[in-house]
Amino acid sequence: MVVGEGPYLEEMREDLAGWPALFTGYLEGDELFQAYASADLFVFPSATDTFGNVVLEAQASGLPVIVTDAGGPQENLLPGQSGLVIKAHDGRALLAALKRLVDDGLLRARMDAAARRYAEERSFEGAFLPAVGALSLSPGRGGLR
Repeated sequence: MVVGEGPYLEEMREDLAGWPALFTGYLEGDELFQAYASADLFVFPSATDTFGNVVLEAQASGLPVIVTDAGGPQENLLPGQSGLVIKAHDGRALLAALKRLVDDGLLRARMDAAARRYAEERSFEGAFLPAVGALSLSPGRGGLR
């Protein structure tokens, strides 16, 4: 299942023609939650995304994730625990990571649980407020307060 739209959509449709691939297009709300619930893992090979909120959403759904070592999504998982980080633009690395998670049900089950726990511990407030606190200076010193 390929969820979403992006610059490689048509190329992917052509490459996967004849394979049992479902292209859903853009989803949100209950439809997106159903897509996560129907999946066994989540692959987000973007090398340009700055945050990758979908990576956190997938882990909140108990899915191990595969992301690249470029961009922000690599900061949204526990490498080797809740997912795998691969070299960007490396099709062989992506295939090896997919094969590893598909073939090793025990590893995938451990990552499922770790992904869910990790996502439950993450929040915008938890990431943002400590950073603001670190930047805040005392009022007499030109701080942010």
